[in-house]
Amino acid sequence: MGRPPGDLDDDPGDDLGDDLDDDLGDDPGDDPGDAAPGEGPATWTVDAAEDGLPLLSALAERLPDRTTAGLRALARDGGATVNGRPAGPGQALAAGDVVAVDPVALADAPRIEPAPLEGFAVLHEDAHVLACQKPAGVSVESERGQDDRPFLGAVLHHLLTTRGDRGGRPPRPRVAHRLDKDTTGVVLVAKTRAGLQALTAAFEARAVEKEYLALVLGRIEDDAGVVDAPTAAPRPGGGTAGPETEREARTRWEVAERFGAHTLVRAFPESGRTHQIRQHLAALGHPLAVDPQYGGGARLLLSQLKRGYRPPREGEERPLLDRLSLHAHRVTFVTPDGGREVTVEAPPPRDRAGARRHRRPWYPPEGQGARGGRAEPGPRARRRR
Repeated sequence: MGRPPGDLDDDPGDDLGDDLDDDLGDDPGDDPGDAAPGEGPATWTVDAAEDGLPLLSALAERLPDRTTAGLRALARDGGATVNGRPAGPGQALAAGDVVAVDPVALADAPRIEPAPLEGFAVLHEDAHVLACQKPAGVSVESERGQDDRPFLGAVLHHLLTTRGDRGGRPPRPRVAHRLDKDTTGVVLVAKTRAGLQALTAAFEARAVEKEYLALVLGRIEDDAGVVDAPTAAPRPGGGTAGPETEREARTRWEVAERFGAHTLVRAFPESGRTHQIRQHLAALGHPLAVDPQYGGGARLLLSQLKRGYRPPREGEERPLLDRLSLHAHRVTFVTPDGGREVTVEAPPPRDRAGARRHRRPWYPPEGQGARGGRAEPGPRARRRR
């Protein structure tokens, strides 16, 4: 299955594919080996854990900081041999095979540079899954035509810096779902093959609960509702493609707060289509406050929220928000190790101090968290047995 077009404002659910070329690919399982990132062995003997794996998967396990696309190209172009013979990326390996990698070809394979990222945080971690907070302005995967992967680099940096004295390679993470570049919030990342399989199955079964906070234009009078309507693939330049790209989609929503000409909405996507929440809210006649692609504005200004506000006499008024007014606030999933239910929350971003001070557009009413619970600031994860 190919990659869904465009970025996603919610997880791909049953759109999940197995060819995320620009992420970090397969994980190394429980065999950390003794090679540091970027220093994978030029030659090694296939062990029992790698028996039956395609060459590409074994390369990915041994080289956790190389992109899947780069390793695929390396194998396709003759940069790896098995038992002295050129081997393609799909060739199955057997225990005892000897794999050799051309160091020159390996040096040309794109790398994921481990590095800290402002606004990135780990909200939950267990043996199989990471839940991370993604800041605005950062793609979950690489953008077309660019090699930089700062989000994945931040994940690798975390895994490297938390290894302690264990040594060896870090786990090879793989993103389980995506968010738009300018959408903030929770992203789930698998650390192991078991974690990836469990998350993939959960998304396909729609067993992962997601909650988004969306600041929209207009005052919604109804307290709650459901949008059950197909969504279409987005066009890169704006708008959507033709009806042949439409797929069924369903989003529940409820009002968190009304103020002036804006409404704060909690959205619960029950399917995972490209730009699903954005298209469904626009279909209600209440697009995101900041979302020019689907009828929202280009930015949110204090003068739009505060009556009697006088803009500065010199220069333009600085926006409170100049990106999508959408935040992946909460994700609930079952962990592969023991089947514990975990709920992870990412705090709403503070794009401008004044945004919260003036009608708190990113925050539910005081004392009211999601679904009527108590609001608790700061990143956290809780487990229910």
